[in-house]
Amino acid sequence: MAVLEKGIWYPNKEVKDLSHEDSFELPKVAEQGRYHLYMSFACPFAHRPYLVINYLGLNDAITVSSVAAKRYSNGWLFDDANSDPLYGSQNLVELYQRANPSYTGRVTVPVLWDKQDHAIVDNNSSAIAMELATNWLPLAKNKVELVPDSLREEIEKLNEWLHVNVNRKVYHVGFATEQAEYDLASEILFDAMEQLDCRLSQTRYLYGSNITLSDLFLLPTLVRFEAVYEVHFKANKKPLKAFENLYRYMLDLISHESIKKTIDIEYMKLHYYFSHKHINPHGIVPAGPAISW
Repeated sequence: MAVLEKGIWYPNKEVKDLSHEDSFELPKVAEQGRYHLYMSFACPFAHRPYLVINYLGLNDAITVSSVAAKRYSNGWLFDDANSDPLYGSQNLVELYQRANPSYTGRVTVPVLWDKQDHAIVDNNSSAIAMELATNWLPLAKNKVELVPDSLREEIEKLNEWLHVNVNRKVYHVGFATEQAEYDLASEILFDAMEQLDCRLSQTRYLYGSNITLSDLFLLPTLVRFEAVYEVHFKANKKPLKAFENLYRYMLDLISHESIKKTIDIEYMKLHYYFSHKHINPHGIVPAGPAISW
C-alpha cells in the first residue's frame, strides 16, 4: 500500500505502520455547485457515490471527474484524458497535500472536495454515498428515496455485509498469496453470492420493487466480475452467469441509462491488468472476454 505520513509520500508503507491516520470532519452542506467528486471509473468503491449522483440526477449540483486508468508506484494519477479540472494536479497525492500539507493516511478515491474551502470533506465511499442519497435529495432531479426512513437501519446493515463479504472479499480472493488464504476467501465470496442469488429469486431488487442504496453497493462488484474478477482475480469458482437471479438483477439495473453510463469496461480492464503488476507482471491487457451486455 502507499500512504502519506506528515505530508511525505511513502509508496511501500502500510497503514498499520502509521502512528495515526487523519480523518476528515468538515461539515457537509448540500450546496449547489460547491463540491466536486474525484473518483475512478475502475474503483468499485468510488463507483458507489458516482452511481448515486447519476441515478438521482445530481449532476448539476456536483461536478465529477476521474483519475487516470493507469496507476503507478506514485499512486492515482491524472493525465490528458482524465485531468484535474480544478487545480491541474499531476496526481492525487498533490490534492491531499493541498488540503492538508501534513496529512497522514491513505490517498484514495473517492474524494469529496469543497471548492470553496479548498479542502477534502470526506474520502469514505460509504459515507459519501449515504450523504448524497439522503441530505442531497432536495437538489436531485430524480427524487427517489434510496434510503427510506423505514429501511435505513436494514440498508446500513446490508451495506456493511456486502462490503465485507462481497465488495472487499473479491479483493481478498485476487490478492491472496497462499492457497489456504485464497480458498477461504473464495468460499466466503461465493457463499455470499449464493445467498444473494437466493434472495433475488423472490424479489426484483434487494428490497422489493424499488432500487435502494444497497443495490448501488452491490452493482459495482457485479459489473466488474466477468471482465476482471473471474480472470484477473481468479474468482471463478462459478461464473457470474451461473447465478441466474443475480445476473438477471444486474442486467435489470444496467438497463437504466443513468446507471449504465457510469460503467466503462475498457477503462476498468486497463486499470486492473496494467496496475496490478504483482498479479500480472507484464501489464498485458487481454482482448476479452466479450461482454454480452
